[in-house]
Amino acid sequence: MSKQFPSKEAFEKLLCWLHSDRDQAGEKYEKIRLRLIRIFSCRSCPDTEDLADQTMNVVSSRIDWLIENYKGDPALYFYGVAKKIWLEVQKKKPPPEPPPPPPDIYEIEQRCSCLEQCMERHLSGTERDMVLRYQEKTKQEKIKVRKQIATELGISINALRIRVCHIHARLRPCIEQCLQLIES
Repeated sequence: MSKQFPSKEAFEKLLCWLHSDRDQAGEKYEKIRLRLIRIFSCRSCPDTEDLADQTMNVVSSRIDWLIENYKGDPALYFYGVAKKIWLEVQKKKPPPEPPPPPPDIYEIEQRCSCLEQCMERHLSGTERDMVLRYQEKTKQEKIKVRKQIATELGISINALRIRVCHIHARLRPCIEQCLQLIES
């Protein structure tokens, strides 16, 4: 997006429109600009500062009309322009990807069956229990369970991760072979 900066004269008029005192006008300008950045940021826009500057430039380009016709808080006008710029950004976004198709229940059952067979064949009871406990739960509970397993085994969390990674590596060829046999 090409940047068009307001003329010095338009910028001076904008500051006068914001407040008759130049220092207070500058403060108000910065306050509005920061608010615009937050607005664009909250709407997950990329380049929030560029969009805020674009908004400021659009308002500056209309300053003569605004001085003559606009009544009310200037900040509200900026926010209205920002909304229109945001809508333009939304139009340019590619449409969201369609959600993936729902999983095939039969395929999931096959994978689970292969996993169970391979765990029975290649893991001891202790390893099987450890892997199952390692994978269960979500978020904070998962962290607690993993710390508990590591403590029980007398190893660090990192050593536990490595151990589980090695077990996964042992199981992977068996599972892939099992799935190939089912597909053929």
